[in-house]
Amino acid sequence: MKILLVAINAKYIHSNPAVHSLKACAGDYKSRVDIAEFTINQQPAYILQEIYKRRPDVIAFSCYIWNRSVMDVIIPDLRKLLPQTDIWAGGPEVSYDAPETLRRWGLRGVMAGPGEAAFYHLAAAYESGAARELPAVLDGNKIQRMKLDDIPFWYEDMQDFEHRIVYYESSRGCPFSCSYCLSSIDRAMDFRSVPQVCGELDFFLEKKVPQVKFVDRTFNCKKEHALPILRYILEQDNGVTNFHFEIAADLLDQDYFAVMERLRPGAVQLEIGVQSTCEKTISEIHRKMDFAKVASIVRRISSWQNIHIHLDLIAGLPFEDLPRFQTSFNDVYALRPQQLQLGFLKVLKGSDMERYASEYDLLYTSQPPYEVLSTRWLSYEDVCHLKQVEEMVEIYYNSGQFGNTLEFLLSCFESPYALYDSLAAWYERYGLFGVQSSRIRKYEILLEFGSACVSQDTRERKLLFSGQARVSSPIAADMQISRLKEYLLYDLYLREHMKNRPPFAPALDPWKNAIHDIVHRESLEHTLFPELAGCNYRELTKTLHVEVFTAIFDEPMAVLFGYERRNPLTNNGITAKVPLANVPDTIYSCGQ
Repeated sequence: MKILLVAINAKYIHSNPAVHSLKACAGDYKSRVDIAEFTINQQPAYILQEIYKRRPDVIAFSCYIWNRSVMDVIIPDLRKLLPQTDIWAGGPEVSYDAPETLRRWGLRGVMAGPGEAAFYHLAAAYESGAARELPAVLDGNKIQRMKLDDIPFWYEDMQDFEHRIVYYESSRGCPFSCSYCLSSIDRAMDFRSVPQVCGELDFFLEKKVPQVKFVDRTFNCKKEHALPILRYILEQDNGVTNFHFEIAADLLDQDYFAVMERLRPGAVQLEIGVQSTCEKTISEIHRKMDFAKVASIVRRISSWQNIHIHLDLIAGLPFEDLPRFQTSFNDVYALRPQQLQLGFLKVLKGSDMERYASEYDLLYTSQPPYEVLSTRWLSYEDVCHLKQVEEMVEIYYNSGQFGNTLEFLLSCFESPYALYDSLAAWYERYGLFGVQSSRIRKYEILLEFGSACVSQDTRERKLLFSGQARVSSPIAADMQISRLKEYLLYDLYLREHMKNRPPFAPALDPWKNAIHDIVHRESLEHTLFPELAGCNYRELTKTLHVEVFTAIFDEPMAVLFGYERRNPLTNNGITAKVPLANVPDTIYSCGQ
């Protein structure tokens, strides 16, 4: 008897903890279980062939909203090719409409709810020849659940997870009741004991795994669980591993702060679901959040400059129309997180949001991911427009490649949302959506857009920006464009040592001697980049990049860009600034 657990992940870098957990819980039947992981980017024909080659007696698919459409293609063909093979499905996408899933795919059965104990029963039944006695819906909620402490740690050989995200679960369930989330259905909480968690984290630390992503719905919902784990990470830090947590920011207190402030920069990143700053919306979705408190805490954490912060918004929630969503966007943007995720409501099967859909005039896609089309407050046109804004945020803000330029451009607009709204209008007018643009081309687009922002053509401005961009004088406009080019150049070299300077870069001929003197002095003293001690002048010219800026600083400045060290929060290189007025008797100043 051979059981094949199949996971079809959204991306190659993802892994599927569910199938590994099920295999680990198979007990004496573990040797009978194999795992096959694919991605939705692979051709269904290829996935079909690879499964067929295995000739399993039983196939169990791990089903989510991102892979349902692939299952729709693969499973009917598998039933033709392997008619004697029993096919099961499990996971959130099939747990809440099991009868419909059985009918649609012609399955032997569905494992609904928590899967570890259910899968053990399934494996035992097939091994003993009692598979016919299994019900069509094997409900894990009706079987005594396995405690998290009893689920074996299934990471052994990290070779299979090289270049992939490593997931870890220290708690299961969620104490909150957000209407859009499946965690609100089953509020039973279970925690892996702290000593066990710390012992297992040792494995990741010893292997120097780049990132461990906790899948806990709200990591810090129980202080006596979360705080000791954070302390352990602080004490055992290996200088490499990053830990990602989803948290409720307003549950943090001084005890947490005392630990978090001391963490190595880049050791931890926090994802915080704000979703909306509209109090009526937050109340309606049964969420508890004091945004003023959240904002205060985020600003405090940001001030330490050691923790990456990821903030989430959801478009399509009740009582939030387009103007009110813009307010939420501006509120969250003002906190300057490293990542701002502009997501869209997904009406998940079994969620309270699904039950309230008609009350909200909520329309959503018939196929996964069941994403909002319109609501009583948000038209489909509004949703389409927000999709374009989302793309601008992803390209220009979340990439981290244009930070200084975007801050400069914000001064030209009434609000952060107005900036990205206008940028989306620019893309729409010039047919840039759907076009694969190179990195340099994105900088050029931002230059073209920014130049139009300070344009004196009032007709053009009205057409593109709907009055959202501020007017400048002709002299100021020329100066602004010069500054814009320099900010773009600065951002470009912060991230990457480009071999060829971009078309908008000014000539360096007037500064060649000064640049030579600066690099030569650094080759002798290694004051600015001590990590490059031992490099001679020629080697430094290949390792460092030097640009001259005359518009964005108070005085002409040479900036040296180094890439041996990077800011762990932004991935930017390290810079050193040298006032050109002082060359060759330079007073050096360093910064990031």
